[in-house]
Amino acid sequence: MPEVASILDELRAMAIFATVVRCGSFAAAARELGLTRAVVSHHVRALEANLGVPLAQRSTRSFSLTPAGEAFRVHCERLVVEAHDGIRGMELLRDEPRGEVRLTCSHHFGSKRILPALLAFRRRYPAVRLHVAMSDANMDLVQQGIELAVRAGPLKDSLLHARKLVHEATMLCASPTYLRRHRSPRSIADLEQHRWVIYPPSQRSVVVRSNGKDVEIPVQGDVVTDSATSRLAFVLAGEGIARLPAYDAAAPLASGDLVRVLPEVETAPLEIFLVHTKRIGPSARLLRDFLLQTARENAW
Repeated sequence: MPEVASILDELRAMAIFATVVRCGSFAAAARELGLTRAVVSHHVRALEANLGVPLAQRSTRSFSLTPAGEAFRVHCERLVVEAHDGIRGMELLRDEPRGEVRLTCSHHFGSKRILPALLAFRRRYPAVRLHVAMSDANMDLVQQGIELAVRAGPLKDSLLHARKLVHEATMLCASPTYLRRHRSPRSIADLEQHRWVIYPPSQRSVVVRSNGKDVEIPVQGDVVTDSATSRLAFVLAGEGIARLPAYDAAAPLASGDLVRVLPEVETAPLEIFLVHTKRIGPSARLLRDFLLQTARENAW
């Protein structure tokens, strides 16, 4: 297949170009690669011809990237890094995987979903050391030296990669005690008159969907918390209504400790992502893939 042969030539040329950029000259790159300067130059020129743009300005004494070369350099360096990481990962898997992974997740979701998965991971890969930071704060991965984070909601930092871990249904719930003290809501409009357990503290409204339309309901309440564990405890104690994920609501609903409010009304699902920097080590990749597979197999 000529297409495959062509891309193989281009991949080789991209790796050579990345080496030229890193070494700062064709001669230095040739020495590192064990090639002649002419061969290195040939591959870069062929790459420029295929792309239709000059990548570098060179003379006998100087070498500098064009704007196109500077932009293309990022892709070439990423190619080399990914190849290196893939090979290193296979080297680790060839024997017993070992190393260290630093991970952060919230207390509540972490104890419900992540901790059991980490225990299973440790049983399978006992030589991989885990540093687990349970925190409801969004920690700075780069500054804290953390490779993996479990976070709720869409990703805002473009410097990070995110893989969806779970798509969890949510519902409006309250305790029988609360609903005896306050008339149970009969319509979406009634929700505005009720007390809410507010989580997170920045929450000012809840969006519900009825008859194909989204309706934003302002929330008010005497209890505000930054802890999902506390939210559940306050709702069970009769402090108000809350939007709860299914993994929190299932058991209390089955036991009668909670009642679903307006069951015909839909609320937005809770989306949990596994987040990491663009480059992570083989052990972190192993844990990332293990968590993703666990979420799929267990239908989180």
